[in-house]
Amino acid sequence: MDKMKLVLDALDGVNLSDIVVYDMRGKSPFFDYVAIASATSDRQLNATVSHIQKGLKEHGYDMANVEGKNSNSWILVDCGDIIVNIFTKDERAYYNLEKMLVEIEELDLKSLREL
Repeated sequence: MDKMKLVLDALDGVNLSDIVVYDMRGKSPFFDYVAIASATSDRQLNATVSHIQKGLKEHGYDMANVEGKNSNSWILVDCGDIIVNIFTKDERAYYNLEKMLVEIEELDLKSLREL
């Protein structure tokens, strides 16, 4: 299974909202995509990490590195070529990463899910 589809399935699996993915290929030497999503609780934040890790393991990918695992507002999951930021809605509005990525192409989620 394609890693991006696996990540999106994990985000959908815990009902995260406002999911966006940016194409960083050619913009960053460290990763290809940045995903941002909103959670409604710290429980949902942590469930997302578990879903991503489980999917990666089941499909033979390296385990992701996680920053902020004990946070109740923002977790970053480094899947190598995909960086996933999961915020609570208030924290997402506060940091507003989308503003920083305004010139980066936002990818169509429907086509990514069909990979």
